[in-house]
Amino acid sequence: MFDIISIGDPTIDTFLIVKDVEIKEIDGVKKAVINWGDKLPVDKFYRTVAGNAANNAVGSARLGLKTAFYCVVAHDTGGREIVHKMEKEGVSTRFIIKNDKHPTNASMVLSHEGERTIFVYHEHRKYKLPVLVHSSWIYLTSMGVGFETIYKDLAKYLDRYKARLGFNPGTFQLRAGPQKNKLILERTDLLSVNVEEAQSWVGEGKRDPEELCKKLMKLGPKAIALTDGRKGAYSYSEEGFYYIEEYPGPRIEATGAGDAFTTAYITALAHGLPHKEALRWGPMNAGSVVQQVGPQVGLLMKHEMEEHLSKLKKFQVIEITDDIIKKEVMGMVDKKKD
Repeated sequence: MFDIISIGDPTIDTFLIVKDVEIKEIDGVKKAVINWGDKLPVDKFYRTVAGNAANNAVGSARLGLKTAFYCVVAHDTGGREIVHKMEKEGVSTRFIIKNDKHPTNASMVLSHEGERTIFVYHEHRKYKLPVLVHSSWIYLTSMGVGFETIYKDLAKYLDRYKARLGFNPGTFQLRAGPQKNKLILERTDLLSVNVEEAQSWVGEGKRDPEELCKKLMKLGPKAIALTDGRKGAYSYSEEGFYYIEEYPGPRIEATGAGDAFTTAYITALAHGLPHKEALRWGPMNAGSVVQQVGPQVGLLMKHEMEEHLSKLKKFQVIEITDDIIKKEVMGMVDKKKD
């Protein structure tokens, strides 16, 4: 009945666009420095429905997939906003569970010069996978503590319906490590992570994308989408190893860029396109999102995606078939800003 069902926690994001922040690199890590105890002026303030799975549900629907959403919200203002947003975007809400014991999740996003730091608050949930109808794809992403309680039922569902799985692990899933996610990783058709997340799971200190992808594949996934921020992204599967640059456009605010990338990538696969073309869809969607504030305003409609792709003929992937091409790509990547 559905092309894709998104599974994960939604949230209400509050965005604070601020200038009075100093970015310093300490021990190789960028830190945001503010005057403690001071009152900082906020240049702009926004509030919006967000969360990895909510972003995927909205983005998938806009790109032409019949979409549903499983999550848990409360009977509060945030919960009503989330349900209303899904209905407005044409996403089925039949699997949204309402629970009065805990309020709807919330996040605070501190945004500065196109980048952001997110303060995430997850309410405790007792997850129980509802009886899902047939879907061609399942998209599994960020959930709170106790996320693994749905894994056995989800694995049974995937096996029964032969549904394909896109897995974009969130904070708690990543911190739990690959062993706690083994049941899902063994059934994953596309694992989407960034370079730092990949390193945390495979214990690889180097940023060699090919080695990271190979080690991730050993955990069970059939294909890997590996993002590296402003340096571009990679696709690794039996179809080949590919690289593409960041979408060439302005960057206003980066929240939701990763979700937009993975959403478009999986949607391209759901439309029957190969990984090589999916790798063009991903950064195109992400590039549109970062030109707006918030994770959903810039999500493209299917006709917009097709129009942008047809106009940007030069925005193509590079197939990495040998060490010479790989060295050239790595040299180009090293010159790009983080």
